[in-house]
Amino acid sequence: MSYFLYNNKKVYYDIKGKGTPLIIVHGNSVSSKMHSGLANKLKQVFQVISIDLPGHGKSERIEEWPIDFWWENSNAVFELIQHLQLKKVNLLGYSGGAQIVLNVALEHPDVVSNVIADSFEGSVSVPDFAQNVFEDRANTKKSFLAKLFWFRMHGRDWEKVVDNDSKVIYEHNRQIKEFFHKDLSEIKCPLLLTGSKKDEYVDNFDVFYNPILEKVPNAKFILYENGKHPAALTAGDEFIQDIIKFINK
Repeated sequence: MSYFLYNNKKVYYDIKGKGTPLIIVHGNSVSSKMHSGLANKLKQVFQVISIDLPGHGKSERIEEWPIDFWWENSNAVFELIQHLQLKKVNLLGYSGGAQIVLNVALEHPDVVSNVIADSFEGSVSVPDFAQNVFEDRANTKKSFLAKLFWFRMHGRDWEKVVDNDSKVIYEHNRQIKEFFHKDLSEIKCPLLLTGSKKDEYVDNFDVFYNPILEKVPNAKFILYENGKHPAALTAGDEFIQDIIKFINK
């Protein structure tokens, strides 16, 4: 297994395939195991690099997660880029990982060629979700299938990981709200926004994506008929072909 150090903690990453580097960043409460199937398909075209964000999956645990979670973890992704001595990368983030890859593009534009941001709720934390996250997660944790799912993502201490995630979602909404330190208009690389009409968490992508499309001149939006949340993992080969075309255009 491969690791690099970020803030003196071991962070896990995995590399599959050869070619143009494509880093995939997972969403909240999960790990890179979530997108292993997608990585196995994309490795036929790209060098696919997956990261378990600090405190997740096979990465070393962190007692106190940073409240500015989506910005802080963009620095971890950049540290991975530096560790691998990559000059230019493509970035794909889904759900909460989308805000992370957008932060990488904002903070470190010189190393980013293209960004795919999938199935996320825009630039600002959604109050209803954040304020109810503890109750919602408590109910979800009663499900055997949910427990099994999170165990597969993180191992025996999955509940602590999920609870840490709930805390940062709640506290970020209470204290910060904004996901980005810079205005999205500063993104200069091509940006592809994606989502599914049947997403069970995001019911109107136009509300969240249109302000971004207005700010980023090189942005486009694809809404899939099929799939759920996130589209990257549920929309099938149509999503994969669109990603290949977007990066290799």
